[in-house]
Amino acid sequence: MSELDDATRDAAGTSRNDKENMVAEALAATRRIQKDMDFPLTLQADWFETPLGTALAAGGNDCLHLLCFIEKASLVRKMALVQKNLKAWLELGKSDSVESAKRELSEYFDGTRRTFETPAGLNGTVFQRRVWDELRTVPYGETISYSGLAVAIGKPAAFRAVAQANAQNPVAIIVPCHRVINADGSLGGYSAGVERKQWLLDFEKRILEGGGKAG
Repeated sequence: MSELDDATRDAAGTSRNDKENMVAEALAATRRIQKDMDFPLTLQADWFETPLGTALAAGGNDCLHLLCFIEKASLVRKMALVQKNLKAWLELGKSDSVESAKRELSEYFDGTRRTFETPAGLNGTVFQRRVWDELRTVPYGETISYSGLAVAIGKPAAFRAVAQANAQNPVAIIVPCHRVINADGSLGGYSAGVERKQWLLDFEKRILEGGGKAG
């Protein structure tokens, strides 16, 4: 059984209360880690199910700042980084951007949405934001290489830095880092796991070819 099978099986076998408790515990852990911080803002975070396992979206009414699959090993780190960058605490709740992302992701996995309208607030270095902005121009069902992406942002020698920025993308799928592969056609890495990356690429190709929605 693959890691992706394990993730979707675990998601299906975990109760709503257990998942809510897991997210709440991760949020509490970020507060302990950053207990000396005095963040003036609060943003909302909520989890939801996808064919690839449980995902988490976080943001305010204006834009989304985090969209990731829930992995115990990395969830606290990702939340803490968002809090640090935005100087804002995350708490369980609903906001316009979170609800928009959940709705659009549901349509994406149904095969009825190919582009996203949920505003993404991408907080990173100038270089990272250039990479992430360019990612959003890669069409549904198509791919670009890391070196090709480096050329596209005018930094042809910076393909390794491009790969690193791609891995640090805070808003998965909506900012489609899964569409970046190696120049030789092999998958390359993916922070949510290469099996999810392969699934997403296969899914988009199948939809373009007239296949059905996600199972």
